[in-house]
Amino acid sequence: MRRTMRTAQAAAALMMALAPLTAGVAVAYAEQDATFVPFGQVLRRCDFSDIKYVGGTGYARPTAQVWTDGSEVIADIQLNTGVPNTRYDVRLIQAPRSSAVSCNGGEPGVAGTALFTDGAGAGAVSVRGPVVSGATGAWLFITIPSAHSQVPKEFYTSDFIAAL
Repeated sequence: MRRTMRTAQAAAALMMALAPLTAGVAVAYAEQDATFVPFGQVLRRCDFSDIKYVGGTGYARPTAQVWTDGSEVIADIQLNTGVPNTRYDVRLIQAPRSSAVSCNGGEPGVAGTALFTDGAGAGAVSVRGPVVSGATGAWLFITIPSAHSQVPKEFYTSDFIAAL
C-alpha cells in the first residue's frame, strides 16, 4: 500500500513539474486547428482502401498533427519505440485520389520525406506540400522498405483522412 502511494505521489509531482513545459504545445496546435492523427498497421492503396491479408510486423507508435495554412498542408509526425537508428519513409497523401495513380513522394498531391530514429527508436519530422485543386483531406503513410519484397518491412498508415 505504501509503495503504491509513493508511486502515485511521485507521478503527481512529475506531472505538476512538467505542466508549464507542455502547456504551450497544446495551445500552439489549437491555434492552427490541427487534427490529431493516430496510426495503425494497415497497408493501404493510394486511394486509402486497405489491402487485405497483410499483417503488420512493427512495434513503433507514430502519431501526427495535420493542418493547412491555406496554400500548404502540413504534418508533424512523432514516432516512438521504432527500430533504433533507422530511416522511415514518410508520405503525406492528399485525398481524394484515384486508385489508378501511384502515390510516390514528389508526385502531385504527395509530399515525402525521411524520418530518422535515434538510438532509442524515437524520431520526429515535418512534411509539407502544396494543396492540390480538389483536395478535401490528407493522410500519412510511414514505411521501412523491404529489400526482398514489394510489401514494406514495416508500415503504418493514418486511421482516418484528416479534413483540410
